[in-house]
Amino acid sequence: MVSERRLQVLTIHGTGASLMGAPAFSRKARTMTADLETRIARLEAQRDIERLIADLGHAFDSGPSASALRGLFTPDAVFEIDRYGVLHGADAIADGVAGNADSGFRWTLHYLVSPRIDLAPDAAQAALSFMLWEAATAASGRAYWIGGNYAAHAVAAPDRWRFRHLRLNADLISHYPEGWHDKPGALDRA
Repeated sequence: MVSERRLQVLTIHGTGASLMGAPAFSRKARTMTADLETRIARLEAQRDIERLIADLGHAFDSGPSASALRGLFTPDAVFEIDRYGVLHGADAIADGVAGNADSGFRWTLHYLVSPRIDLAPDAAQAALSFMLWEAATAASGRAYWIGGNYAAHAVAAPDRWRFRHLRLNADLISHYPEGWHDKPGALDRA
């Protein structure tokens, strides 16, 4: 049997149904609901930004894919590539990065890790930073290790989060003279 006190607690914190004359939703319950909705929205924004970062790595490593990159940037976005150049606009960024395969790096494997996401109070924009560790093959066929970090500003668009500004700070671009090898036929031959 449920006690009278238990019924009152269920009224305030449970379904909101009015029992024993209690109001359907108290002011405290409405405030808690609004606070919970705000917290959930911020968590969802953080999750969506982490997806944006992951999609960036996949787009870089898929050729790179101009079509995959284009949708990750705002039309007025800026991509600063360390001291190697600046690209303006989603189309120029997508085409410039994809075109780099002919003269820069033709194959890459990006590890974008340790994201720091600082959401604005309205959760409509965020300052980001994340680390880069990358294996790459240049157009010349030479293998490289690349390490550094990205600093970024992202904004919420109606369909997804997008980069408005992205800056690569390359701390390490080191030739790997041995180069990459094919996978061994068996692990005991590695």
